[in-house]
Amino acid sequence: MRTLCFLSTLLSLVSVGAHATTRHVPIQSGVVLNPGATFLAEVASAGPVEIGWTAVQPTPCATNCVEATQLGGGNHFAFATALGGSKTYQPVDGHVTVQYKNLAQQPVTLKIYRIDRVCDAQSCRLFDSTRKGRWLVFKVDEFHSITTSPDASYSVISGVSTGGRPFRFTAVWWTDDPNATNLEMGCTEWIKRFVDNHAPKSTYRPYIISGQNVGDVNNIVLKSIDDCVARADHFGVPDENVFR
Repeated sequence: MRTLCFLSTLLSLVSVGAHATTRHVPIQSGVVLNPGATFLAEVASAGPVEIGWTAVQPTPCATNCVEATQLGGGNHFAFATALGGSKTYQPVDGHVTVQYKNLAQQPVTLKIYRIDRVCDAQSCRLFDSTRKGRWLVFKVDEFHSITTSPDASYSVISGVSTGGRPFRFTAVWWTDDPNATNLEMGCTEWIKRFVDNHAPKSTYRPYIISGQNVGDVNNIVLKSIDDCVARADHFGVPDENVFR
C-alpha cells in the first residue's frame, strides 16, 4: 500500500527550554502501516525542511520498526528507529518526499509533521543564522571581564590573548540548533570566578575558547562553541584560525 498526502496548515506548539520554540506542523496523523506497507509524505519547499515522525501505537516497537527514506534526486538517505525521529532534508525540484516503511511484523501507527524552530533566546538577535561561520580559536592569556545576558544565552568576554592582543567578543551559548552542545554552565562559571576573584592568570592560561565566528573583525560573535578549557598548553590549531 502506498499513500500520498500534502502538508496541512495547522500548527501545534511545543516549548523546548529557553533555546527555541518548536512548532510541529502536522502532515498526517493516524497513519496505520501494516507489515511491509509504505506511506509517502510530500512537502513543497524551496529550502531545507525538517520532517519528523512519532510512533503512537499503544505497544511500542521492540525493534527499529519504521524506516524513513527520502526519495528523488538519486540519493536515498534512510534511517530506522523504534519511537520516532527527524531529519533536515534538501528539496528536489521544489519538493521533499519521504517514504515511511514498516519493517516490523505488527502494525504501527505514525504521526508525521514538519518541524519549524524559532529561536527566542536573546542571543539569536545578535547574528544572521544563515551566515556561514569561520572557525576561530581564542588562546587567552588573561581575562578582564565577563557579562552574561539575563537569559544566559550569551556572554560578552574581554581580556588579552597569549599574543598580547586585547579582545572583546560575544560567546553564544544558546541558539535554535537542536544538536548544539551547551557549554554555558561550566564556561561562564569558571571565567566569572577567575575575574571576580582576580585569580592569577597562571592558574588558567592559556584558556582556550573555540567556535565559529559568525560576526566580523570588529564584532566577533562566536557560536557552536566546542571547547572552553583552562591550561590547554598543547591545544593544536592552525595559525590562521587563532585570534592574535
